Amino acid sequence: MRIRQYVVLTQIIIFISACATYSPQFNPKNTAISFSKNKEIAHSFFLIGDAGGSPMGSKAKALELFKTALDTSPQNSTAIFLGDNIYPSGFPEKKTPQSKLATHQLDTQIQSVSNFKGNTIFIPGNHDWYSGLKGLKRQEKYIEKALGKNSFLPENGCPIKKVKISDDIVLIIIDSHWYLTNWNKHPTINDDCEIKTREQFFDEFEGLIKKARGKTTLVAMHHPLYSNGPHAGQYSIQQHLKPFPILGSIKNIIRKTGGVTNTDQINSYYQSLKKRIITLAQENEKVIFLSGHEHSLQYIVQNNLTQIVSGSGSKKTATRLTDNTKFTYGTNGYARLDVYKDGASHVRFYSTEK
Repeated sequence: MRIRQYVVLTQIIIFISACATYSPQFNPKNTAISFSKNKEIAHSFFLIGDAGGSPMGSKAKALELFKTALDTSPQNSTAIFLGDNIYPSGFPEKKTPQSKLATHQLDTQIQSVSNFKGNTIFIPGNHDWYSGLKGLKRQEKYIEKALGKNSFLPENGCPIKKVKISDDIVLIIIDSHWYLTNWNKHPTINDDCEIKTREQFFDEFEGLIKKARGKTTLVAMHHPLYSNGPHAGQYSIQQHLKPFPILGSIKNIIRKTGGVTNTDQINSYYQSLKKRIITLAQENEKVIFLSGHEHSLQYIVQNNLTQIVSGSGSKKTATRLTDNTKFTYGTNGYARLDVYKDGASHVRFYSTEK
């Protein structure tokens, strides 16, 4: 009887230790490096994703923190909103309660850059597509009316856009949900785009990656290639217990192995996008991926590629530390990436927690 109790207790301990948490986690294999504060910054990127969850009449704390940083940032800076700018269902037609909420959520983000001297770019996420192509274009029109041309990219629901930051820094923006979504539900999806097929998209990405060799190449796409959050099958204890114990775990197992939804990495379309992008990105030695989607802050280095996840602008979910992860934290906040004139780069993460 006592042996059985020990077995059960051991299983519980293993289960708990394997679960994702909201605590900041650092890889014990991290090595301390010396970093000169005298380096001259070529360009700074302020990264926040999934910031479209502010309830009516309020503003997410991460956006307040974000605004404080942007207010004092120099002109050689870019703020990137990494998708899911509106929850839960994109920008619906006018004169509906959801439309008013969508407008409020965009306004809170636009207000955070009101005193910002640099450039601002919004990119689309899966929730921004949930009102269809027309809803996505409504969001683009609304943001560009407030912030000017090229503040929402790619335009017209198209898949990819290159932005030249400087002679040594290139930004490639990908609408990852364009690739993942069911095109049968959007029959006019490519009417205003030069790229009409997924294969043409990969050809374009490969060409941009090759041309950017030797330059710091940033790829901003809502869905991360690497992650340690629930979209990659890492769940917290609470997620295993909801709606009920055992049933919650069964639900998570189905989600982790079934690939039912295209928002999870196990999905076949997500897998094909991930594998091709990783393969093509290997042709450039200085690629950094910038993503949201997971409601956390993460720094991952895998397959000689760097992945920054900053998707906790208004929501937060637990994460789990794995071998290739340098840092992860299930908290609200944002990331700042500085690219220096000597080609080095440095990322910092900021949390709304004390």
